[in-house]
Amino acid sequence: MQGTEIARNFDEYGPIYVYDDGPYRYMSFGSGGEQSRIERSRPEYPVYQYLQAMLLGLLYQPNPQRALMLGLGGGSLVHALLSYSEDLQIRVAELRPQVLATACEHFLLPDSGRLTITISDALDYLCDETITSDLIFTDLFSDSGMQHLQLQQEYLQQCFRLLTDQGVLVLNLWDEGHGYHPLASQQLSDLFGENWLCCTIDSGNLIAFAFKGGRPESNPRALLNGAKKLEKQLGFPARKLLNRLREI
Repeated sequence: MQGTEIARNFDEYGPIYVYDDGPYRYMSFGSGGEQSRIERSRPEYPVYQYLQAMLLGLLYQPNPQRALMLGLGGGSLVHALLSYSEDLQIRVAELRPQVLATACEHFLLPDSGRLTITISDALDYLCDETITSDLIFTDLFSDSGMQHLQLQQEYLQQCFRLLTDQGVLVLNLWDEGHGYHPLASQQLSDLFGENWLCCTIDSGNLIAFAFKGGRPESNPRALLNGAKKLEKQLGFPARKLLNRLREI
């Protein structure tokens, strides 16, 4: 059931709708799909399971200093990351100025000195960037689905270049519930070897974690304390997601 429309804007890429749904607010690019959702009373809480899974990247980089996000949406991930750490500097590349304006006006996007947002095509941004990051989150979706740019060789190579030595690349992929993604498997294996994991999501997303410095210990017991910290700070059931992590 669709929420109550509270805003509608258009740019060269199409419409941007904002809906209220009880305690939640969400963004849609059309056709009823959702691109971002927050709980208005606690915007730092990651509502979507796929977003909760992406935040498991913090288990492997628990004290990150710099994070790069490719794709802003309503800023749900920004809210969570800023809340997680007072030391983290976040840079974001977002293609659509109107998406940024919508996030600021309707999704409580923080005005923080630790947040820098650039309007840019993701690949152009990567090619021009020189600052390395401990975490890179890539989440490029339109109304028609996942943008295949984020599995192109040059895109992934630039992400690899911009990771610190122990940096983690986190990708939000779409596999329609199959639990695997052949192209992602090939491209990530070519670049990272066996140093990557994935996490299946009920919605049909597949979250991949690729490690520049070698694959770390990922036994659920080894990650338990970090998962408890995520639960305490961000309020989502991180421990339940540990058993979804698997090697390829």
